[in-house]
Amino acid sequence: MLMADLITLHIMMLNPGLVLIKVILILGFILGLVFELNLILTAFTTNKSILNQSDLLILTTWRRLSKHWLALTGLVLLLVILWLPFGDAGFAGPVLNLIQLPIQWVDLAVLQRRIVVVVLAIIYCGILYGFLRLLGRLRVTVKPELVPINGWHRLVWFVRPLVTFWLPLMIIDHLLVRVLHAFSSQLSTGMSNFVSLVFLVVLVSLSLLILSAFLIAMIWESLEQPDFRPEFDENYDQLHSMAWFPTGLVFVLVILFGFQAFHFGAAISPSVTIAHRGVIGNNGVPNSVAALRQTTKHRPNFVEIDVQETRDRHFVVSHGQDVALKTSNGTKKVDIQKMDFKKLARHRVDAGGKTTKLVKLSSYLNVAKQKRQRLIVELKVTPQDSPDVAKLFAAQYGDRLIAEHNFVHTMSYQAVLQLKHLKPNLIVGYIVPLNMMSIKNLPADFYSLQAIGLNTTMVRQAHSIGAPVFVWTPDRTRDMQMMRALGTDGQITNQLTRLQRVNRQPAKDFNWAIVENVVNQFC
Repeated sequence: MLMADLITLHIMMLNPGLVLIKVILILGFILGLVFELNLILTAFTTNKSILNQSDLLILTTWRRLSKHWLALTGLVLLLVILWLPFGDAGFAGPVLNLIQLPIQWVDLAVLQRRIVVVVLAIIYCGILYGFLRLLGRLRVTVKPELVPINGWHRLVWFVRPLVTFWLPLMIIDHLLVRVLHAFSSQLSTGMSNFVSLVFLVVLVSLSLLILSAFLIAMIWESLEQPDFRPEFDENYDQLHSMAWFPTGLVFVLVILFGFQAFHFGAAISPSVTIAHRGVIGNNGVPNSVAALRQTTKHRPNFVEIDVQETRDRHFVVSHGQDVALKTSNGTKKVDIQKMDFKKLARHRVDAGGKTTKLVKLSSYLNVAKQKRQRLIVELKVTPQDSPDVAKLFAAQYGDRLIAEHNFVHTMSYQAVLQLKHLKPNLIVGYIVPLNMMSIKNLPADFYSLQAIGLNTTMVRQAHSIGAPVFVWTPDRTRDMQMMRALGTDGQITNQLTRLQRVNRQPAKDFNWAIVENVVNQFC
């Protein structure tokens, strides 16, 4: 029944709906998991006379639940958090994307994301320790004859089932998806749809079965691997009839889930093509005018570039804050924000063995206008910038960007708000490097989301407020297909011509990507 509950919840979570309803569904899932965990503990620690009578086993489970409900609930909540990096049985995305950070915290979390990741890793280790400690106390409570185990020796209870069940599951699932990818494009449209749906049903069912086995194995490990050999009466037909109902329900729900996944994952419209940093492969130095001239020959929808503020409050086209200037004494590393533009313009910049001149954004805009090329300008915001960097940028370039139908995006949400306030007609997007929070409370004209960890929940959140989603930076064909299957509107890529070829592929070529996106949610 746990599997049936999980699939039901997942299907409902796929549909757009009120956050309150989704919270209620998640709470229902957690309560069901509490009972399931208690049932496993009871089955492993009770005597055979109770184990072989289903009614008595359920009654005993309820009695134990009344005594240990607080510890069991805490254990399940900690387990749900611990399992987030491993997919949380498909709910990692929906759960994480319910988290709404206060606007004043957003820039701190995004701009200091490396520190945030380290802090989260430390917190994760603390939660893991707390989970193992609580499980250690609970095991002795339900089975007093067990010897207490202290410290990180308890880690084997979590790690061994992880290696035994989750790791093989991940390998098997992705191998089967690769098999589907290899031959699905050779099938007719109808046959490709059918085969892909069958693969999806099989993989989801397998994933749920193995994840349930993981939970059982973890409890079994903590109880020192007790001998578990229930003796069922082969003539007791009621047991068989009871087993058929949840099994059949799960199978039906998995099929419905598959139809939902294909409905929402259908790659209908081609992606907007955006050349990352103005280059295609190695056709030039990123963010250089020379590369722009080469790239515009392939007619991208947009060229994406980066701008940095100099000490004398100009904006130069450059991705990194630190650049290597070629001087008479060799190469010298300098900080753009500590240099005046005149000094920067005297020297060429060394970029991976190639050299170029740093140019002002105005010069780059002149060439783009000449080539009739629209731009997406990333305003780089750092703690070293002027306090009014967004105001300065809007004053210098806002009207021109609007007139030439160019966009702006930035990782600073405060900058997004300031730019929209100062220039309401300017199209301003928000760059989200961590797909671990809700964006519904962070309105923007569009969103630039990182491909790693992207899920349908975030895409649907953006679309629910009428904002398109551009994703960065898928460069492989398979990654581009997966982003199309997620429903993104555009792709910021270093391989523009490859994306243009993907845009010409028939819809059936994306069926495997729909399956892959679903599998990624489970492992």
